[in-house]
Amino acid sequence: MARTLSFLLAAFFALPLAAQEGARDITGSLSYLARIALPPDAEISVTARGAFDTVLGETQFTTEGKQVPLPFSLTVPGGLSGQVDAFIRIGGTPRWIIRDVPFSAGETPVDLGELQLAPITPLTFAAEYDCHGLPVAFGILNDRAMLRVDGRDFEMQEEVSASGARYVSVDDPGTEFWSKGDEAMLTVEGQDMGRCVKVAPAEPPVYRAQGNEPGWHALIGADIVELTADYGARTHTEPRPDAQVSPGTYAFDMPQVDARLTLQETLCHDGATGMPYPHSATLLLGDRSLKGCGGDPTDLLTGAAWRIADVGGQGVIDNVETTIAFDADGRVSGRAGCNGFSGRFELTGEGLRFGRMVATMMACAEEKMTQERRVLDALGAVRRFDIDASGALLLIGGAEDAPILIARRS
Repeated sequence: MARTLSFLLAAFFALPLAAQEGARDITGSLSYLARIALPPDAEISVTARGAFDTVLGETQFTTEGKQVPLPFSLTVPGGLSGQVDAFIRIGGTPRWIIRDVPFSAGETPVDLGELQLAPITPLTFAAEYDCHGLPVAFGILNDRAMLRVDGRDFEMQEEVSASGARYVSVDDPGTEFWSKGDEAMLTVEGQDMGRCVKVAPAEPPVYRAQGNEPGWHALIGADIVELTADYGARTHTEPRPDAQVSPGTYAFDMPQVDARLTLQETLCHDGATGMPYPHSATLLLGDRSLKGCGGDPTDLLTGAAWRIADVGGQGVIDNVETTIAFDADGRVSGRAGCNGFSGRFELTGEGLRFGRMVATMMACAEEKMTQERRVLDALGAVRRFDIDASGALLLIGGAEDAPILIARRS
């Protein structure tokens, strides 16, 4: 029976995606701002990746003399979220790029619209910074100091400063970068972008799935899988197998230990703490089926900004930007009605907490200032979060342990 099942699974995963039930198309077009014509043999590569850096779908083609915008289409399994990367290569060298364009899980086709690619010009000795979600790099290009802000380059020259290293744009005195240790202050074309933090090299992520009664967990690294079951009485370490992908599901077969880990992209709540997780997990271990949750709860919060729709049951002011956005490194930022705010958040095993928020000091109409105070007070009272059936973010807390702030994806 096991051999028959394995044969059927292998046959299914060998099918082209278009032949698998539940596949869907991702379409869009690629463009760039520079007025540079592409040669006839320019190469286009578009890839959709899901969890575990799994390739969900890809397409490659030459332009054959066509110019931007260049339409593309690729097929991916339904029920899975992911990100799209795209490159334009000339003579085999990447010249334009866009990365991590998100798409949500679902069954219907996705139209990403026109994607603007940025030129690839590698900086040497580059230090990368995060300025409230804005990617910034400072390095050397052709023996010149260069500031790169969200794909735009500014040639910089050093100016005298009492401390740190201060650089001002050669062409625009309103663009300034002042670094002090691992932090910097950035002004672009006269606009204060606030405090920037140097980005540390990313550690290879380790995926965790876990369950209770009996306690078990699985750790999926770049090269190995560690299985622990029966509250630690049983452990196995195996080379990581390739992820098998089907609509809405990733699976890892480990026949050496008679185990199979299946992860479905459906919201899961931990049975002990109620914490929401992005995946439902099933570990088949011998003749036992162990249930649990998988992934990082932070992934449910990060990504596109959330548009706040309600605070304390009193709604929000129409046509006033009221948002909140979460970064993977624990930072939160947004607009509360008048001023921008930023701070830290922390996810523990049982809940969500916000630290003290710092806001800009602009004065606005009284109703906007009142809403701003309500938003910041609500964040201070949050104790946990959830995602409802419609996909809305519920920030929960207060004496009644009820939603005190409701937000939806922008």
